[in-house]
Amino acid sequence: MATTPILDQFLGSLGELVQNRDGGKLQDFLQIEPPLSEIYQQMIAELRQRYPPGSDSDTALQQRCEGLVPKTKGGSSWSAFPTFVRLYFSFMRDVNIENLLETYNLLKGLLNQCVLSLGDSQMGVVVLPTVLYLSKVLAKLAMGLDRRPELIAHILRMEGGSDQENFEKVTLVEKSANVVREAFIKCLTDRSGTPGPHAKPEGKRKGIYLMANLCLKLLFQCGKLRNAEQMFSSISAQSPPLAHFPASQRVTYLYYLGRYLFSNNLFYPAQIALQSAYDQCHRQALSQRNLILTYLIPCNIVMGRFPSQALLQRPEAQGLAEQFDPLCRLIVHGDYLAFREHLSVNSKSAQWFARKGILLTLRNRCEILVWRSFCRKVFIQGGYHGDPQAQAQRGPPPYLYLQKLLMATRWLQRKHNTQPSNGHVNGLAEGEHHGYGSQTIEHPADPEFTGLDDPQNVTKSDNDHEILKKYGDYLASDGYFDEAGNWQDNAPGNLIDGEPELDYQECEFNPYATSTYDDENDQSSLLMQEIESILASLLTQGLMRGYLTHRNPRFAIPGARLRGALPTGFPNVWQTIYAREKEDSHVPGWVKLPEPTATGAAALGGGGRVVNLSGARPVGNQ
Repeated sequence: MATTPILDQFLGSLGELVQNRDGGKLQDFLQIEPPLSEIYQQMIAELRQRYPPGSDSDTALQQRCEGLVPKTKGGSSWSAFPTFVRLYFSFMRDVNIENLLETYNLLKGLLNQCVLSLGDSQMGVVVLPTVLYLSKVLAKLAMGLDRRPELIAHILRMEGGSDQENFEKVTLVEKSANVVREAFIKCLTDRSGTPGPHAKPEGKRKGIYLMANLCLKLLFQCGKLRNAEQMFSSISAQSPPLAHFPASQRVTYLYYLGRYLFSNNLFYPAQIALQSAYDQCHRQALSQRNLILTYLIPCNIVMGRFPSQALLQRPEAQGLAEQFDPLCRLIVHGDYLAFREHLSVNSKSAQWFARKGILLTLRNRCEILVWRSFCRKVFIQGGYHGDPQAQAQRGPPPYLYLQKLLMATRWLQRKHNTQPSNGHVNGLAEGEHHGYGSQTIEHPADPEFTGLDDPQNVTKSDNDHEILKKYGDYLASDGYFDEAGNWQDNAPGNLIDGEPELDYQECEFNPYATSTYDDENDQSSLLMQEIESILASLLTQGLMRGYLTHRNPRFAIPGARLRGALPTGFPNVWQTIYAREKEDSHVPGWVKLPEPTATGAAALGGGGRVVNLSGARPVGNQ
């Protein structure tokens, strides 16, 4: 029988580490990432020679690992740990790094068993560093395969169609996140140490945010942000305050929390979380601070707070000025068509925003700010600002006729249609508008559907046989069931419902087509309705102040005598939103230290003063 001196020495060292409850050194011993040192190569050779793959060898190896576990006071043993060590040896012996999918499956099984070992109430904390180490390795492998799926595509095809369908439904990254979430739950629900949600972290609870940050990283990678909602709810209910944990864990957690809130349109709490992450991040961690600013800046832009040039010139803001500065200028300029063009699919800036996952948010949330700037500029140029010579009780308030907004909108549309092509403007004759959607909030056509409006591209097949060949099972099937439920044969090529009695060529089936207008006044009326709707939205959100009149369409600004028309009718966007949101500064998912409150006599008497009532008489006695 072959001797295993290296394996014997390795098992002896593991036993001492477990007995001393030294989890840090235990994690240092259980290495799996190549390149491994020579001592590990010798141990792997001994395993392959003495314990080759097979059930008998695994049983014998399991028996050797049983001696690592000390007996507890209750007489029970830590049964999950010997199985984990045996799987570790099996992994080292059988792993083939050329087969990445097999390596992933073996590593996931090893991590699962390590998480089971973590669940022990007394000894589980010993493997906490090992769980974190294996989770990081599994996450690194899963995200690497997710970025390059061609590396395992041939293996998935060999495994069969059903496995491939399951793989497409639940990716490797999501599977890894599910395993890490189990470790997070065991850390969060640990009952060792001081109980209560506001106690300092002890035992396995020290790993709450380590596992949470890794799980959130995987969920963001695979786009499963909904699965993070339960994590934040559990942390709010059971986690110790975030301030008790190291700065690196706080910054990472607040960064992912801010991104999650931003993706759910909770911009003010997202801004608080991201700002705190940026403030606590080390100044020399430029890449991390750059990543935080990538989401902190658009979060502020949505609320009307633009980045200063001093911020964009900082070392950690390198490359952000060329992305956000043009966007802010377009918002201030008020040209909604130029804004849409800047964030169109073919724009380089839009591609950068899309990679960061903020493109749709900027499109949907910033356009209303563009319209506010547009209305403000039209009011400055063509609005009535009030008569300073008039008495306070007389004279109309400042106002703007919406007809001027309509004319300015038409001017913007003509300004962006100044490049004729074969006598047409953007494929349309001068003065002509296509019938898809609104003229005010008109979006450019999708490139995949370019040319569908051109009548020359609409052709009709002369051979009905081609149509029947393609849609024959629907238009003219081999048979059908009549009203009595009996099967009736049908000659191929005959329409089951017979020839149509009506000519549908003159009917319009396009739900987005607009009606045919006799004059331009009808079109202007629809445009006026849309402008009124936009202004009503701005007034509802508090981004503009005043009222609208419909019969004689105009926007009026009452109460502008003291502050002026512009500050009254167009208040600062950030100050407006901040005044509304600051009343509730609670950030979901962020457990803070409890605020000190006055209790007892100090709360009632003020400052702990003592009142002597020994000489007081009963109420009602003289």
